[in-house]
Amino acid sequence: MFFLAFAAALTVASVVSFIREPRRLFIGLLVVTALIAWMLGALSLLDQLNVGVEAVLVVALTTFMFLAFVALIGAAAINGVVVIRREGLRMATVLPLALAVVTVLGVGLLVVVFAVLETHTLPLLFLACMWTAVLFVVGLGFQLAAFTAHAVIYGHIEPPTGAAAVVALGCGLGAGGAVTPLLASRLDRALEVYGAEAKAGNQPALVVSGGQGTDESVAEATAMKRYLSAQGIAEDLILAETSSRTTLENLVLSKQLLDSSGVESEPMIVVTSNFHVLRTAAFTRDLGLDAHVTGARTARFYTPTAFLREFVAILCRHWKANAGVSLGIFLVVLLLQHID
Repeated sequence: MFFLAFAAALTVASVVSFIREPRRLFIGLLVVTALIAWMLGALSLLDQLNVGVEAVLVVALTTFMFLAFVALIGAAAINGVVVIRREGLRMATVLPLALAVVTVLGVGLLVVVFAVLETHTLPLLFLACMWTAVLFVVGLGFQLAAFTAHAVIYGHIEPPTGAAAVVALGCGLGAGGAVTPLLASRLDRALEVYGAEAKAGNQPALVVSGGQGTDESVAEATAMKRYLSAQGIAEDLILAETSSRTTLENLVLSKQLLDSSGVESEPMIVVTSNFHVLRTAAFTRDLGLDAHVTGARTARFYTPTAFLREFVAILCRHWKANAGVSLGIFLVVLLLQHID
């Protein structure tokens, strides 16, 4: 019964935390931990009731997890090849394929190590490093599952009406300053949100945000303003923030532009791509903005790559915490090896 009570408590904590502040990144950890606790609780209850199917369920669950793991690795490899063929070989496009290759190599190395341990004794330092790496990867998998769960839940919330401003975030332009399909999807989503506000009798400010990259002929915001104007939005209703280079700068400079223009900036609806929603939402929370982030649909073939890139960005943003956890795991494993 402990697991069921623990699962119920985590579920309540997840719901309450989400209602109070849906942008907190730890909500995903609560959700995934609650799901695991519910499964363990169900197995424990079946064992206590002597139903006799708990062993079958354990085998079935283990088999399912193994097959799901193999399927995910295969899907990552296939997606990596597709993305590289369509988008070219870049650091951002190799993530799915690199994940698949590294995972397969890691599993293969573990098999070899366990085979060697049957007949040989390996150095304690090597074993400590190996188990640290294994536990760290398991932890990353848990964090990825939590990040995914939170992103899916948050992404399905429709933005509330009554916004003072709608801010569309830019991304790279095509040749000659052309709006790419990815950027067009963001702008189309911004138009949907802006239209919903108009139907509700509200007239929010409309901001396009994006500076000029080194390989771009114009600022992203300039191209975005042209696109919206061509869709029927009067140019004098569009504020263009043309200096930002990062997501954080998008938000900070857009708010500054609204404030300097004498326009209310909050509550704010921020529009970006669906894979980019959760990290952007975390930024708005860090900045203390009263904001809701909504995402535009992205091409299916590109979504896994972009989502992994966002996850890596979150990890890098909290690299000190991850490094500290890794060091702690290493020291504990090394101590246990010596005790053993």
